[in-house]
Amino acid sequence: MPTLSDRHAIVGEIGPTHLRFAVADIDELAMDHYVNFRTADFDSIELAVDAYLTSLQNRPAKMSLAVAGDIAGGHARLFHRPWSFSAKQLQNAFSIPTVRLMRDIEAVSRSVPLLTQHDLLQIGGAISPRVGPKAILLVERDVEVAAAVPVGPGWGTLLGRAGDISFGAEDGDELLVLNIMRRGPARIALRNVLTSTGLASLHDALRQHAGLGASTWGVSEIIEAASAEEPDPYASETLRRFTTWLGRFAGDLAAAYGAEGGLYLAGSLSNDLRNVLTEGTFAASFTAAGGPSGFASTVPVHIVTASNVALRGAALALS
Repeated sequence: MPTLSDRHAIVGEIGPTHLRFAVADIDELAMDHYVNFRTADFDSIELAVDAYLTSLQNRPAKMSLAVAGDIAGGHARLFHRPWSFSAKQLQNAFSIPTVRLMRDIEAVSRSVPLLTQHDLLQIGGAISPRVGPKAILLVERDVEVAAAVPVGPGWGTLLGRAGDISFGAEDGDELLVLNIMRRGPARIALRNVLTSTGLASLHDALRQHAGLGASTWGVSEIIEAASAEEPDPYASETLRRFTTWLGRFAGDLAAAYGAEGGLYLAGSLSNDLRNVLTEGTFAASFTAAGGPSGFASTVPVHIVTASNVALRGAALALS
C-alpha cells in the first residue's frame, strides 16, 4: 500500500464504547477519512485498526492514538474493556514505523490552547481569559483532569488522576444519598460520582432514599424525563445535584491549578448536559467552590463542543 508524506498520520480515539479514526495533516490539523466504529464490534485493537486501514488507499507511516485508559512504558490498558496493547505491537502488526500512545486527557489538553470560539460554548466567568493555566475536566464514563500550562512560546501539560480522589458530602442529606451510592464500607471516589455511571447511580439512590425501587435508566433517559412536559421529580433532582457536585469539583480544580486561562469541560457527558449546565446551578456551585477570594468568579468556563479534540491532540503529539 502506498504511503503518504511524513506530515500525515493516522490518529485515533480509543474508548470503551467508540473508536474514532482519521488521517490528519500534522501541520494544519485537517482531518480526512473520518470513521466512527463501535468498540463492541471488535475483539481487539488490531482488528479495529485493520478495518480502518483497509479503507485507505494510501497509508501514513505514523500513528497516534488517544486511549481512554492507562498508559505506561508504551503499553495501553483500555478502561471498561479487556483490551491491552503496546506501541511495538501495533508497529509490528501493521509495519508502521512510528506509533504514539497517550491517555485521552493528554490529547484533549494538547488541543485546548488552540481551540477557537467555534469549538467552545462559554457558560460562565470572565469574557476574556487572562494568560495562565487552563484546567481541563473530561467527563464521560470516567472523570479525568489535566492542566495546559504556558511554557515559553508553547504549552506543556500536567496530567492528574481525578477518578481516585475521594468525594465528600457537604451536609447530612448529601451524606445519606452518598451512603446509598457507596454500596459498601469503602470510600466513594469521583469515578463513582461524576461520571455517566455515577449520574445513573445518583438517580437510583434518590429513588431508593424515597422508598422506591431502582430504575434501569441511563443518562439519556434521565435527561429526557427531566425535560418532559411533566418532569420526573427524581430525574430533575438528579440533574440538579449532579451539576451542583460537578460545579463544586470544577471550582476546586480551577483554584488548585490557578486556572486564570479558564476551565474547560470536555467529554460526551458534558455535552449531553449542555442545556442543564447553562441553567445557573453549575455556575453558582463553581463560583462558591472557589472560596472567599472570589477567584472562581473570574475564571471563564467553557464546554468543549468540538467532537474531534482528542484526534487533534493525537496529531499535535507528532508535530
